[in-house]
Amino acid sequence: MENTRTMALQMPEETYQRLKAYLKRHQVKQKDFVTRLVEAAMEKEDGSAPEGGNE
Repeated sequence: MENTRTMALQMPEETYQRLKAYLKRHQVKQKDFVTRLVEAAMEKEDGSAPEGGNE
């Protein structure tokens, strides 16, 4: 099992309820959804970095 860390955050109740409904509709776990969002954002940034700028 890989090392993991816990991340906690607060968001508006309406956003939270919308998120829960989205996850249920798409049958996605909250952990997987957030992890994919974070990874996609970092990959997007890495992809737009100038050549040799991924240090």
